[in-house]
Amino acid sequence: MENLGSLGGSEIRTYGVTNNGTVVVGMARNSGGQWRAFRWTPANGVEDLNSVYARLLTRNAVLAGAYAISPDGRYIVGWGAQPGGGNRAFLLDTRCLTHNGDVDENGCVDDADLLAILFAFGEQGEVLGRIDVNCDGVVDDADLLQVLFNFGSGC
Repeated sequence: MENLGSLGGSEIRTYGVTNNGTVVVGMARNSGGQWRAFRWTPANGVEDLNSVYARLLTRNAVLAGAYAISPDGRYIVGWGAQPGGGNRAFLLDTRCLTHNGDVDENGCVDDADLLAILFAFGEQGEVLGRIDVNCDGVVDDADLLQVLFNFGSGC
């Protein structure tokens, strides 16, 4: 047994764990009392999946609970809510995918993508989302160059 911590609220529920026991998922109340999907790792403790994957979520979407994780930790499934109401299931693929620099996935490598890289420059971690263009765990000159080399494509 181990105390996993919290998201600031008084309640936490665990539902899934990887084969090696290094990643746990579930739902926890935040300091405002809302349920939020979480992931726990020894290195990072309890993380709100809404914060970790904010760049991947549509505006006002909420990941409320994570119910299972694949044995290798790549996929997380659960439920949440989309704008306009109604609960929805989610499947979160935590694997990073390299791309041409279109960070916001609007089909055009433009100033918004360039600014996203510049504002995140120097960030490190295993879960940076599309901001880590080459999936090396750091937002650096290699990501910036990928955006610059493809600047204007698809526009």
